[in-house]
Amino acid sequence: MKITFVQSGGFAGMVKGCELTTSDLAPDERQELESRVAASGLTESLERFSPAGRDHRQYEIVIERDGVVRRIICDDHSVPEATRPLVAFLVARARPQPADFAAEVRRSGADG
Repeated sequence: MKITFVQSGGFAGMVKGCELTTSDLAPDERQELESRVAASGLTESLERFSPAGRDHRQYEIVIERDGVVRRIICDDHSVPEATRPLVAFLVARARPQPADFAAEVRRSGADG
C-alpha cells in the first residue's frame, strides 16, 4: 500500500506532506498505518469541505492498494471522525514540501 499525504492552507499556507509505502516501513509502523487506514472507514473517494470559515488546513490523502486508488480531500473541520487518527499519523510524518507538491499529487492520482 502506498499513501501520499498533502496538508496545505491554513493561516500560513505552508505545504507539508509525505509519501509512505508500507513495504518500506518498520513492522510496527506498518501495522499501525494499516490499522489506522482500516479503522478510517475510507472505502471510496471523498471530497468534503466545511462551508464556514477561512484559512482552514486542507488535507489530501491518496491511498493506493492492489491497483485501486482512493482520494480523500477535506479540511480540518470536515475530516470524518473515524479518519482523524489516520490524519494525525500522517501529519506527524509530514515535512515541508515545495509548493508544486500538491499539484504533482493531484496529477499522479488522476490516473487512478
